[in-house]
Amino acid sequence: MSRLLYEIGCEELPAKVCGVILRQLGGDDGEEGLVQRLLAEHRLLPEGGGAVARVLVSPRRIAVLVDGVPEEQTARVHTFRGPRADVAFDAEGQPTRAGLGFARSRGVPPEHLRREVVDGTEFAVAVVEAERRATIDELPAFCVELLKAIQVPRGMRWGARPPGADEYLRFSRPIRWLVCKLGRRTVRFSFYDLECGDVSQGHRVLGAPAAVGDAADYERLLEQNGVVVDHERRRQLILNGLDAAADDGDWFDPGDVLEEAVYLVEWPTVHRGSFPTGKLRLPADVLITAMQSHQRYFPLRERQAALLPAFLYVSNADPAHAAVITHGNERVLDGRLDDAEFAYDRDLAEGLPAMAGRLHSVVFHEKLGSLADKTERLERLAAWLADQHGDTALAEVAGHAASLAKADLVSQVVIEFPLLQGTMGGIYAAAAGLLPAEAAAIGEHYLPLSATAPPPATLAGGVLAIADKIDNIAGAWVAGEKPSGSRDPYGLRRAAMGIVRICLQSALRIDVTALIGEALQGYADQGLAFDRAAVVAEVRAFIWERLEGLLLDEGVPYDAVGAALGSSAGDVPGVAARARTFATLQRSAVFLDAVTAYNRCASLAAKAAGAVSPAAVDSRLFRLPAETVLYEAWHGAVRWVEDALGDLDLVGAIGAAAALRPTVDAYFDEVLVMDEDAAVRGNRLAQLAGVTALVRQIGDFSQLAV
Repeated sequence: MSRLLYEIGCEELPAKVCGVILRQLGGDDGEEGLVQRLLAEHRLLPEGGGAVARVLVSPRRIAVLVDGVPEEQTARVHTFRGPRADVAFDAEGQPTRAGLGFARSRGVPPEHLRREVVDGTEFAVAVVEAERRATIDELPAFCVELLKAIQVPRGMRWGARPPGADEYLRFSRPIRWLVCKLGRRTVRFSFYDLECGDVSQGHRVLGAPAAVGDAADYERLLEQNGVVVDHERRRQLILNGLDAAADDGDWFDPGDVLEEAVYLVEWPTVHRGSFPTGKLRLPADVLITAMQSHQRYFPLRERQAALLPAFLYVSNADPAHAAVITHGNERVLDGRLDDAEFAYDRDLAEGLPAMAGRLHSVVFHEKLGSLADKTERLERLAAWLADQHGDTALAEVAGHAASLAKADLVSQVVIEFPLLQGTMGGIYAAAAGLLPAEAAAIGEHYLPLSATAPPPATLAGGVLAIADKIDNIAGAWVAGEKPSGSRDPYGLRRAAMGIVRICLQSALRIDVTALIGEALQGYADQGLAFDRAAVVAEVRAFIWERLEGLLLDEGVPYDAVGAALGSSAGDVPGVAARARTFATLQRSAVFLDAVTAYNRCASLAAKAAGAVSPAAVDSRLFRLPAETVLYEAWHGAVRWVEDALGDLDLVGAIGAAAALRPTVDAYFDEVLVMDEDAAVRGNRLAQLAGVTALVRQIGDFSQLAV
C-alpha cells in the first residue's frame, strides 16, 4: 500500500471556485465525490475499502492525497453466459464446436468453461477476470480523467489547442504545473502542453520550487516553502490569529468574510489596522459594509458594544513587512470611508421624502413600470394586509412606511453600497423624524435575507416585507419571467420562503389566494394583461411548495403535510398548525376515529363528486332513523369544528370530528346508500358529501398513511 499525491497547480483561483471544487472532489451532503468514484472505477481502491482520500484546496493548488492505494488494480470478474449446456458440450462432456467458439470468443481455454443453471436451464458459462495493471501504469488515465471531470463556473481557455485535441481545455484559471507521486515514485504523463512530474511550487513570495521526493512528505515540504495546503488548518490559523489580534475588543464577521479569506491565502497571518476616530460618526452598518464588502476586513467592537476605530485583516504577504502592508490597508479604507462620509452627508441633506420624489425616473422593471409604480403597489398591499389583520394603527404605520420604503435606492450611500438598501432607508427615516415603528419597518422590509436569516422583528416590518415580496413574485409571473428549474435570478424562492416564515412568526392568518389576487390587482390597474386564474394557481402552488419544504425539514411526515395542504385552510399558520398536529396525534385513538369517519364518508361521496352538494340534503327524503341521527350530528358538529379552527384549536376540531365516528359507523350498518330510488340515493350521497366537506376543513385525511 502506498500514498498517492496528485497536485494541480494553477493561477490564483477565486475563493468561491475553491469551495465548488472541494465539494465536487471530496463529496457533499453524504454524496460520494469525484475522487472516490474515479478511484473505484479505475480499481485503485483496496479490496474491502480502507483507502482514505483527502482533498486539499488553496488559491494556487488542488491536492488529492490518498492513503492505502494498492500496488496493482483490484480484481474484476465478469461472468458470461453462452449456449445451453446440451449444445455447448457433447455426451462425454467435451466442448462441441459451439462450446469451442464460445470459449474462443471470451478468450478462455475450453477446459475452463463451467456449467450454470439459470431459471431451470443449464448453460455454458465463461468466467473472465479483467487484466490487473500496475497502479503506476493506471494513474495517468485516472489523473487526466479527474482533471477533465472538474466542472467550474465560467471556465476560461488559454494558450494554443494541442494538435489532435477536439476542444480547448477550460478551467477557472490557467493550469501551470502537475505533480503525481505514488509513494517515492513519480507518475509521468503529458496533458496538453504540461508534463506531469515531481516539482511543485511554493508561496509566490515566501517559497520556491520544491521537488517532492515522497508523497508522505508533501504537506511538510510545502509548509517549508510558505504554503499551508490544508484549508481546515488555514481556517484554524486565521481564527487563532483573529482572537490574538483582537486584544481589547471582539472581532465579528457579519458578512462571512472568514470563509472567503481561507481561500485567498496560502500562508495566513492576521494583523490589525485602524481608522480615524471621527469616522465613527457614520452609522455602524456603513462602517462594517465598507470594511467587509470591499476590503474583506473584520470589524472590532468593545465587548459586545460599540464599534472600535480598528479592524483586522488576513494577509498572504511576508509578515516581515506587516507595518507597510497595514499602512496601505489603512489608506485604502480611509479613502472608502471618506467617500461614504460624503455620500452620507449628502443624503441627509436631501432627506428621504425628497428621494422618494425621484423614484418615477427609476425603472423597476421594463415591463412593470418605475419604482414610483412599485411604491403605489406597496402602499395598496400594506393597507390591505393591515386591514386583513384588523389593525387600524398598523395600517397607518405600514402605509406611510411603504410610501418611503424604496426611496433609499436613489441615495448615494446605497449606490455605493447596494447591500445597505433598506438599512439606510430606516436610518434616513429616523433622521427625517418618522415614527420609530415606521423607520423600523422601512429598515426591515427586505428581511429575511436568506431561508434561515432572521425575519423582521416588528409587525409593521413583517407586513411591509410580505407586500414587497408578493409584489416581486406576482410581477415576475406577469412579466413572463417566473423561475424554472434551478434558475431563479430574482430570488423568488427566497422571497416566497420569507412570506411563509413571516406569516408563521407573526401569526398572520392572511389568505394566500386573496393576497396573490390583491398583488395582481396592482398590475391590472397599470393596464397590464395576464391570465389571472392561471397566475393565481401557479403562485399559490409556488408558495405552498416553500411551506411544504419548511415543514418537511422540521421532520413533519410527508402525508401529514399533504393532508394539511388538502384542507380548506388558505393561510400559512392554519396549514402549518394542521400538519404539525396531525404528526403529533397520528397514532392517537381520537385522531384515528376522525380519519375513519372522514374516509368512510369520502369514499362514497367521491363517487358522486359534482353531482350533489351538501345544500341538496332534504330531511323529508330520510327513510331510516340513522339518516336523521347523522344529519343532526353533522349539523351539531359544524359550530364546534368551525369555532375550533377559527382559534387554530386543532385538537378540539379533531375531537369534534372524531365524535362523529359512532354515528357514521351506525349509519353504514343500517343504511344502503346506493338505493334504487334516485332521489333517496342522491340525498344520501349529498349528506355524506356534507360530512366529508365539514371534516375536510380540518384536513384531507385520505392522504394519510393510516
